[in-house]
Amino acid sequence: MTNGDEYFVSTCTHVNESAEIDASSRRRLSWFKKMYGRSLRIKIATMNGEPAGFIYVMPVEICPWGPLGRDLAVFPCLVAHSKVKGQGIGRALVAAAEAEAERQGKKGLVTYGYYHDFWFMPAPYFEKLGFEVAARRGDEAILWKVFDSSAEPPSFSERKHRLEPIPGKVIVDLFFNTFCLTSDVEAERVREVAAEFGDAVTLREYDAGDREVRERHGRSRGIFVNGEEIFWGHEAPREGIRDAISQALTQERK
Repeated sequence: MTNGDEYFVSTCTHVNESAEIDASSRRRLSWFKKMYGRSLRIKIATMNGEPAGFIYVMPVEICPWGPLGRDLAVFPCLVAHSKVKGQGIGRALVAAAEAEAERQGKKGLVTYGYYHDFWFMPAPYFEKLGFEVAARRGDEAILWKVFDSSAEPPSFSERKHRLEPIPGKVIVDLFFNTFCLTSDVEAERVREVAAEFGDAVTLREYDAGDREVRERHGRSRGIFVNGEEIFWGHEAPREGIRDAISQALTQERK
């Protein structure tokens, strides 16, 4: 990644779409630069002189998405413009990630894939590129490609979070990471909406960028209101967050 690529990457291709995304991109870029010293690398694909996609490569120990493992590299996301679909961009980026992982002396390269009818990180695509399933949980899989036979298979973190109630209060537990644009944007929304309710709501934040936090709770992203998870896939909408808190407050006052 060069200076000229930073905005494209930090907005996750959402260039000039909103002030909200631009604010997140600045936080994300700061995180990228901090992690560069810990071997995070970002590879860019271009077509006709314009950025067409990118891939993150980082040691498993610093990856906010996990999984559990050691001496491995992870690419948690592979991003390519739909307009270049079928032109080998994804394959080329994965090859660049493999080369970077080997250059760093890692014993294998890991990613997450999904067995569902959706465009994001499809597991069968990575299997076609030579990755094998190391672990599976429902439609979600950890896939890896081994470079060294002594490599230990990666595994999922156990989801351990439990509500710690406070009588008379609504508890909002927020699991987030700055690496992911979706998680970072919705975390800001949760903070804004929770603040609207003043002392009636207690917000607890868990930064999955901290490996100890990630491994203790087994989550990289999530919003819980009085122990009930709310989830939209995309960034949680403010109105949805507000409604969930309002309903919980109504229950508390009964």
